[in-house]
Amino acid sequence: MHFETQGTPVMIGGGVLAYTLLGVDCNETSGECAFLILDPHYTGSDNLKKIVNGGWCGWKKSVDSKGRSFFLKDKFYNLLLPQRPNMV
Repeated sequence: MHFETQGTPVMIGGGVLAYTLLGVDCNETSGECAFLILDPHYTGSDNLKKIVNGGWCGWKKSVDSKGRSFFLKDKFYNLLLPQRPNMV
């Protein structure tokens, strides 16, 4: 709902990890979800090919092919959901 109403990225921090969540894709039939993640530590040029091919931005499945969860159940995560100002 956040992306539909605000359209802003979500900053996520947990332990020593940090992510920028740009989108979510959920399959209503299978229940599988994927997250479009941007690594906020990237400091290079605005070259999209370099960013994507370098693994700085891409789709991450909620559970990978080895059964590992992207977000760990025994960790806390802080979420920052920027709100756009209401304009009159």
